[in-house]
Formats: sequence, structure tokens, C-alpha cells
Amino acid sequence: MDIRPIQSDADFPSVVAVLNAFETIPVTLTQFKGWLENAIPDRICRRRVAVDPQDHVIGYSVIVRESYMPEGQFSVWVGVHPASRGAGAGAMLYEDAASFLREQGATSLRSEVRDDGLESLQFAEHRGFHVHHHTFESVLDLTTFDERAYRSLLTAVEASAIRLCSVADFSDTPEARRKLYELNRVTGLDEPDSDGTSMPFEDFEKWICNAEWYRPDGQLIAVDGGAWVGLAAVRLVPETEEAYNLMTGVLRSYRGRKIAQALKLRAIHYARQHGCRALRTNNDSQNIPMLAINQKLGYQPRPGKYILCGSLI
Repeated sequence: MDIRPIQSDADFPSVVAVLNAFETIPVTLTQFKGWLENAIPDRICRRRVAVDPQDHVIGYSVIVRESYMPEGQFSVWVGVHPASRGAGAGAMLYEDAASFLREQGATSLRSEVRDDGLESLQFAEHRGFHVHHHTFESVLDLTTFDERAYRSLLTAVEASAIRLCSVADFSDTPEARRKLYELNRVTGLDEPDSDGTSMPFEDFEKWICNAEWYRPDGQLIAVDGGAWVGLAAVRLVPETEEAYNLMTGVLRSYRGRKIAQALKLRAIHYARQHGCRALRTNNDSQNIPMLAINQKLGYQPRPGKYILCGSLI
């Protein structure tokens, strides 16, 4: 077994297979290539693979430090394909990553594991990580959901002068993207696991607005006059006939008016329009109001993720 950099396109499908052993939203080959090609100034990003004696990729590690992260903070992730676990590839990948992190002067680390993967959690805890937050994934069956039961709620929200639309209604202009960014930034800072930092607009535009999955009509927004006050971002996943409600947020001064619920209903309608049979979402375990909305709409819990914090030991 050996650890080496990713060398060629021949490695990519195996790396994607490792990632998809842990992710509920499939990572596509095109998406992964885009991650490699889109360099961001002042970003530290180091990727390595574990290979067997025949040089087949069986594991993958990635270290990232964005320029806006707190001083000394890095993200690190290690994964091994299920068929190759138990042979030490994960330990080798992590020790290789830890050596690099020490050279970089890392003082705090963040990672994540699935909450139904006890072995992965124990692996991380043995290396100094602890659970910082717990995110719940939940799924709504769109084949049985009855939108008619919520027509009065949508009517009431729109009667209060709140317009429900999408970024496509603003032609996805640079100005519209900046408003979308600011809405994501402000509402994101209210997330329970926020560390008080946000990516700059340039990174948001590159990684979100220029992503292969991004669709302006899937960026649903609530508008009051000229102010953008709420959003629900939807990613379509045609490979699984599903969609993902990536983010739902409402400005503090507009909460309590059922705008978030109205946006989630628009997300449901949008996903159904595009032939999706299920809608997934993730919420922090401490985000009680959003979890309550999901439960009311009929979302069913699924395995989520533990967000981990740690330091080098």
C-alpha cells in the first residue's frame, strides 16, 4: 500500500466511488473534475490517494484551508472504500495528512462522519476529534405529498406583500447574484454551527453560481419590495430522481410570518415540477424551528452527519 498525489484522470472514478460511499447526494465525475480545476487564490488544498500494490485507488484524503477561516483552522477528510477497509489505508492517509498539517502550523481541525458509521466516529475520536454538532438528514416523499393542504398558507404569505419568486426572475444578473450571496451570508451566520465566518462573494460565485448543478430558477427567494428577505436553494439530482433543499433561511426581522414554510412549499413544488420523487434536506439538531417545519410537512428522518472538531495529537 502507498500514499501518493492524484496522478491522472484514471484515478478520478475511483476517488468518486470512495466519496459516494459516504455521501447521500452523488458526487459526479464532472463535479469532481471541476473541484480540481477551479483554483481559488490563497486557498490551501492538498489531495492524496491510498493505492494497493496494483496502484488501484482504495482511499482518498483532502485538506482545505480557505483564506477566510480562523487562523490555524483546517478542514481534513479521510475515506476508504468499503471493500478495502480494515487494512490500514485510513490510518496511513491520516498520518500523511497530519504530517502536512503540522508543517502548516494547524491548531484546529474540522471534519465530518456519517452518524450511522460508528467505526468512522471511533477512528476520528481515536485521533483527537469530538462531536461538535449533529446534522439531521430527512426525506419527503413527493409522490404522496398533498400541496393542496397548504394553499391557504401560501395565499396568506403572498397577501402580506411578500413575493415568492426565484433568481431567474431577475435574469441571474451580477446584482442578483450579490443579493443572493448576501442573503446566504447573513442567514448562514445564524446557523447553530456557524463559526462567524463566511466565504467571500468571489468564492460563492465560483463554487455555487458556476457549479454544474446551479439553476437560477432553483434559487427560490422571498422579496419584500426591493429587499430579499428569505431563500430556499434547491439542487436537482436527476440520477436518483431526487432533489435537495440545500439551504432555507429568513432574515431575523421577517421570522414568525411563515415565510420559511412558504419557501419550503415552493421548493417542494419546484422539485415535483422536475419529476423528482423525493426531496432531501439537512438541518442542525439545534435548529428547532426548522426541524419543526420539516416535521409538520412530513419529512422522515434519515442518517445524518456528525460535524467534528479536533486538534493534532
